[in-house]
Amino acid sequence: MFRLIQKEEIGMEKKYSEGEDYKVIAFILARFPNEEQTRIMKQAVSECRKYNCKVVFFSTLTDFYNNDLNDAGEKKIFDTIYVEGYDAIVLMSESFKQDEEQTLLVKRANEAGVPIIAVDKCMDGAINLAFDYGNTFEEVVRHMIEFHGYRTVNFMGGLKNNSFSEERLDVFKKVLADNAIPYEPERIYWGEFWEDPTRAEMDRMLANGKSLPEAIICANDMMAITVCSYLQERGYRVPQDVAVSGFDGVEMEKFNRPRLTTGIQNIDEFIRIVFQIVTGKRAVEDKSNKTYIYSKMQIGGSCGCANLESLQSTAEMIRLKTELHQQIKYQGEVNQMVANYGNAENLESALLAVSEYMGSLNYNDFWFCANQNLFDEQGISWHKEGGDEQDDRNYTPVLDVLHYCSEEHMSEVDFKRTVKFEDLIPDRKKQLEEHDFLLVTTVHMKGKTAGYAVISFDSEIFWYTAYEAFLTNFRHLLEMQKAQIQLMRVYMGDLLTGLYNRNGFYQKIQTVLKVAEDLDMSIISMDMDGLKRINDTYGHAEGDFALQTLGKIVKESIRQEIAARIGGDEFLIAFVGEDIDDRAEEIVTCIQKGIQEFNQKSDKPYELQASIGVYTNRIKNHTLDHFLKKADDLMYARKYLNKRERGNI
Repeated sequence: MFRLIQKEEIGMEKKYSEGEDYKVIAFILARFPNEEQTRIMKQAVSECRKYNCKVVFFSTLTDFYNNDLNDAGEKKIFDTIYVEGYDAIVLMSESFKQDEEQTLLVKRANEAGVPIIAVDKCMDGAINLAFDYGNTFEEVVRHMIEFHGYRTVNFMGGLKNNSFSEERLDVFKKVLADNAIPYEPERIYWGEFWEDPTRAEMDRMLANGKSLPEAIICANDMMAITVCSYLQERGYRVPQDVAVSGFDGVEMEKFNRPRLTTGIQNIDEFIRIVFQIVTGKRAVEDKSNKTYIYSKMQIGGSCGCANLESLQSTAEMIRLKTELHQQIKYQGEVNQMVANYGNAENLESALLAVSEYMGSLNYNDFWFCANQNLFDEQGISWHKEGGDEQDDRNYTPVLDVLHYCSEEHMSEVDFKRTVKFEDLIPDRKKQLEEHDFLLVTTVHMKGKTAGYAVISFDSEIFWYTAYEAFLTNFRHLLEMQKAQIQLMRVYMGDLLTGLYNRNGFYQKIQTVLKVAEDLDMSIISMDMDGLKRINDTYGHAEGDFALQTLGKIVKESIRQEIAARIGGDEFLIAFVGEDIDDRAEEIVTCIQKGIQEFNQKSDKPYELQASIGVYTNRIKNHTLDHFLKKADDLMYARKYLNKRERGNI
C-alpha cells in the first residue's frame, strides 16, 4: 500500500501551469469557514473554469486579531505559498487584521515577477481592488433620510479611527448636510462592529434622557441585527417605532425579522474583475490607482419599506437547526478522535486512524504534508535520509505526505510519499486538472510549523465549518502525541545516550517475549571499562562524553535490535529470531570496530574501552533473568581477562 519514492523522482517547474493552456491562481484569505469567505470561494470556483483558470486557496482559521501563539502558527500560511509557482496571486488583505506578513508576501511576489492583487486594503506593489462601500452606504443613508424622510437619526459607528467606520460617518454627515439636518455629535455611538459593544452603546442611548430617534443607521449588519434585537426585547417595534439600516449583507441578515435594508458586496462582479485581470482581458494601467467594485443596496423591511421576508424562512431555520445539531455531533466525534488516539502507542497508528473521522466532511482527497523532522522526532519516517532542517520558510525542502482518499465518503489512507515544498502535493497537475481548485491550511503546534494540509472537494457539498473543527482537533492530536512521545522519552529513554533506559528496556523486551516463545534470543551485555578513572581524572563532563560516544557506537551498530543503557556504565542489546548467532557476532564486531576507530582518531587523553558478553539460546523454558545473568557472567569473565591483559591484576 505504501511506496517510497526518491527525491530525484520529483520534478520541479517554475509555474504550475507551465506547458498548459490554463493559469493557476493563489487565492489567500482568512477564516475560510466564515460565510463571506465561503461565498467568495464558491463564486471563484464557479467562475474559474469559464476563464480557464485553476485556483489554490490558502486560508487560516483566524484573522490574527488576537496576535497570540495560535495566530503565530496560523501566520505560517504565508510561508506555504511558493510564489514562483503561480501565474497570479489574489490577497484578500482586509480579511487579515495584521499587515506584516502580507507586505512580505507582496515583496516576494514582486521579486518573482508574479502579479498580485490586494483587495480592500491598499498595498504598495500590488494591483489594488476595493469595494465601493462609500457610494453604496450613501445610497442606504439617502434612502433612510430622503426617501423615508427621517429627521432625528442616530448613527451606530464601528471602531473609532477605523477607515471604514470613519468613511461611513463622513457619508452620514454629508447626507445630513445635504438635507439641512444639523449634525449632533451626541447622536453618534460606537458599537465597534460587534454585538457586546453595541448593546453597551444602546444602554447609553436609552439612558441619555432623550427620546428615541426615528431611525438608527448602523455601519454594519452585525450592529444593526443587535440594535433590532435590543429594541424588540424592550417592547419597541422595528420599523414602526424605530427604523434600522445596516451594511455588509452578512448571511445572518436573512434571518433577522424584519429583513434589513443594507448594502451587500457584489461578489459576482469582484470575481469577474479578478479573472479578467489575471487573464489579461482587463488592463490595469496604473497599479497605484484603486479599481473599484460597485456594491449593491438591498431593500428590506427594517427601514419601513415592504418587508423582504423570505418565502422559505421556516425551511431555512429548520436547515440551520439541523446543521447546528450535525456540527455539535461532529465536534463530539472529533473530540473522541483526540481522546482515543491522543494517547495511542505511536503517532503512525494515530494518523492511520484519522480517516475514520473524515467521511462526514464530504471531501475527495486530503493530504497532510509534514516537515520531515516532525516524523523523525516521533520515531517514524518513510524516507531513507534523516529529516531536512527547516529553512526560513518554516518548511523543510522535502515533506512527508499522508494521503487520505475518500471513496464514497469511506475514508482510508492509500499511500505515503514525499514531495518537494514548491510542488505542494504529489501529482499536483493531475489533481488541479481533475478538481480545478484546492484548499491549503497550515498545521502548527504551539506556534511552530508542523506542515500543511491540502484538501480537494465539491464546493457545494463540502462541510466547511466541520473541516475547521477537524483541523483544530487534528492539530491537537499531533500535539498530544508529541507531548506523549516526549514524556515516554523521559520515562523510557536514557537522555544522555538516546538509547532506552532500564524501564524502556524491560517494557520493550517483555512485549517481544510474549510472541517469540519458539525463537532464539541473544543478549549482549556490555560494560564500559575505566569510567570511574575518567570521571576522577578528567571530570564528569568527560565521563558523560565517553558514555555518549559509546552509546552512539551502539546505535550505529544495530538495526531493529533493542539497545539500552541500564546503569552508569552498563549497556544491553537484545533481539530475537532464528539462527541469530551470526548477527550477534556482527553487532559485537561492529561495536569493537567503532571503539577502535574512535581511539585512533580521538585527541582525548584516554581510550574508550568496553567488555562484552554474548548469550544466545532458545527462549522456551528460559526466563529473561536467566538470559541476563548468563550474558553478565560472560561479560564479567571478559572484563577480568581485559584487566589481566592491561596488567591491572
